[in-house]
Amino acid sequence: MHISSLPTEFGIGDFGPEAYNFVDYLVDNGFKYWQILPLNQTGYGNSPYNPLSAFALNPFLISPELLFEDGLIDLPDIEAALLPRGEQVPYESVYKLKEPLLAKAADNYLSDMEISEYIENNALYLKPYLAYNTLCKLYGDDDWQSFRAEHRTYSEKLYDQLFASYGRMILQAAGIQALISDQVRRFKDYVNSRGLQLIGDLPLYLSYNSSEVWANQQLFELDEMGRRLAVAGVPPDAYSSDGQLWGNPIYRWDVMRQDGFQFFRDRMTHALEYLDLLRLDHFIGYVNYWSVPVVQDTDTGTLELPENSMSGAWQKASPQEFFSMLHHNLPLNRFIAEDLGILNSEVCSFRDKFGFPGMIVLQFCFEESVPDVSQYPKDRFIYTGTHDNPTVLEWYLNLEPNSESRMNLQRFVEENPAMFSGLGITNPEDLSDSIHLVMMVIASESGCENVIFPLQDVLGLDSTSRMNVPGTALGNWQWRLVDFSGVAEALANVASYINDNRPQELE
Repeated sequence: MHISSLPTEFGIGDFGPEAYNFVDYLVDNGFKYWQILPLNQTGYGNSPYNPLSAFALNPFLISPELLFEDGLIDLPDIEAALLPRGEQVPYESVYKLKEPLLAKAADNYLSDMEISEYIENNALYLKPYLAYNTLCKLYGDDDWQSFRAEHRTYSEKLYDQLFASYGRMILQAAGIQALISDQVRRFKDYVNSRGLQLIGDLPLYLSYNSSEVWANQQLFELDEMGRRLAVAGVPPDAYSSDGQLWGNPIYRWDVMRQDGFQFFRDRMTHALEYLDLLRLDHFIGYVNYWSVPVVQDTDTGTLELPENSMSGAWQKASPQEFFSMLHHNLPLNRFIAEDLGILNSEVCSFRDKFGFPGMIVLQFCFEESVPDVSQYPKDRFIYTGTHDNPTVLEWYLNLEPNSESRMNLQRFVEENPAMFSGLGITNPEDLSDSIHLVMMVIASESGCENVIFPLQDVLGLDSTSRMNVPGTALGNWQWRLVDFSGVAEALANVASYINDNRPQELE
């Protein structure tokens, strides 16, 4: 469950009291991990996987309640930011109401001298972010291609010029980043003090309209004018029969190799400061990646994105050099490989050679046969589903009665009655009422040491609670809890089912 899905009075989850309450629920029921989505400031479509910055954190996850407790805002500021509770995040309303509150808190947080020191201590990423953030506000758009020529790339000189004219705006934006960093670190301290660990996620690609692409154009497949020459995506896979065109710019792995992949080293080091484990999103892309060429109009010379990803091709990254760099600079036991999708022997060999635990999504395991989950590798993280999957209930209800997945699942339940004895199943042909519990029990019976459940599956929720539909740009990342009613009981029930069925050697 992402932080944004927590129940609050401000339209979006945050690092305030409800986040601490959820930690307590998890710890009280014996859970060891809480997995969240990327915390970077989101870009188009409010997607955590299309960030405006590879480093800057999402300011709208700041808790107004903690700001009030810290004496940075007043009660009227809190009241002005209140929004009715609902099952969806109303992003536009959240942005409109939270922005003035955050600006006031930032002004009250640190002195100008202290904020300037904070900027210098984090200058590597913060100065480009602050410059880009300022220009976006001045132009009213984050499309840096539309900026004047002198603003289309970053330099220290440009930062100094912007600071001379818009210093107050820059100091305020830096103060907001200091605030969210402070709340995240305080939260992680509490998480770890309770014996829980946070699993986060590192998006492989960045938004074209991001401060890092704007400031480091030499690292990406761009022409001399900064236009994309190729974009990221995937061919047809389990999530999309037509493939997916993401539109993110492609890395120049040969250029990144020259300085030892410093950009990725900095990103991962930064993320591991506030996370215990880091999932490498789209792990396949570190080995080989799907590159879709941009189409050039022969008459006008303009470059336009293709309609889909079908014209793409697999290209080789620099896996041996890249993973060797990780091995020598970062603790590899803090990474998880998101190795879903189109695997090949080379991807698997690098995953296994460097000891990255991979992932299994149980929804995919019944497509061809009845699985022997007890033989699943111990080092894999097994999920009933992820943020990209339908909820277990939605998945099951959409299976045709005679589909391979449904028939294999039914057979599994029939052949293992003792495993489900506590669920009150009377008709294995229709598991609608208990499918979320069935799948969680199966996952817990597997040989995998670590089992992760989306909260939607813990609660047995349907399609209205899905977090993301891959390949669709809008309408995602909105699901949230209205309140915690039923959550503690559901977590306790799941913990009980797991304890009843967990293989003894993995308890």
